[in-house]
Amino acid sequence: MTVTVEAGSTGRAGVPSSRSGPSIRLGGRFRLDERMTGASGPGSLAAGGIALWKATDEVLHRPVTVHVLPGGEPVPGHVVTALQAAARVNDPRLATVYDTDFAAQVPYIVSEWAPGTHLEDLVLSGLPRPALAAAMIADAADALAVAHKADRPHLRLGPRSLRWDTRSGLKITGLGIEAALFAADQPAASADAGAADTMALGRMLYALLTGFWPGHETTAIPAAPRNKGRVYTPRQVRAGVPGVLNAITCYALQLQPPGAAAPTLTPAGLAMALHSVQRPSYSPFRLVDSAGGTAVSAQYAGSGRRAWHGKTPRTRGARHRTTLVRPAA
Repeated sequence: MTVTVEAGSTGRAGVPSSRSGPSIRLGGRFRLDERMTGASGPGSLAAGGIALWKATDEVLHRPVTVHVLPGGEPVPGHVVTALQAAARVNDPRLATVYDTDFAAQVPYIVSEWAPGTHLEDLVLSGLPRPALAAAMIADAADALAVAHKADRPHLRLGPRSLRWDTRSGLKITGLGIEAALFAADQPAASADAGAADTMALGRMLYALLTGFWPGHETTAIPAAPRNKGRVYTPRQVRAGVPGVLNAITCYALQLQPPGAAAPTLTPAGLAMALHSVQRPSYSPFRLVDSAGGTAVSAQYAGSGRRAWHGKTPRTRGARHRTTLVRPAA
């Protein structure tokens, strides 16, 4: 692998500096154009961290995503194995891994560039209608069900992992890459991995319905209000959330009433529940998971409006919008 420097400078072990993108080419074809994230993070491969770049494949003339790894250090075997497994998962809604070079002075991973707007900006610029929110997360759950069937969970889904484009639809980024690079622990059981990804999808649905983020991680989306450490249900936070979507979100986040059995969580189960919303003949929503768990109904979490003494909290300017249109299949 060659690293061509036409102008600018490079940092430690040949890793490009943040201002040298247009002058750096990896492998003689991938021109680094714009640095998207910094180079350090908890659990990264080395103290130097990992840098994420938007780049151009000058052979195929298309934008790509490039993860630049710390130079001068061997890439752990589990990273190589995870990427090979992710590359075998075939679904158009999952960003594809195109190329890797771990033997070079500057190791890198090249993957598909996902166009559109990530979920953080979608929420902050105005909420989609509940039906569109359900359709988006149903697509995401379907895609992850394919990945789980191939025994390749995501495990690091966040508000920037999902992108939406009115022309090309939904794309999930980071499958196999994020968990491997940032040392996400692989759950011992597939049920645990299913629950982890399903709850992450539930957090995304909650954000699209309410304008608040129910997870503990820091995001640009305002944190969801809580009572004694427990997040309120979507209908407690925002008026107009359909009861069936409130129930499905609570199912995904395991906000079951006291004493209720926790359902088995899988992306396939969440996808089935959300698809049922789009079919009036399936109303009211009632789901029995494939493992024989307890049925979940539209009355799963109740409205609970009294927790707010009859008032719906302000949503810091978030509003429903109608400009997003789901592309035709």
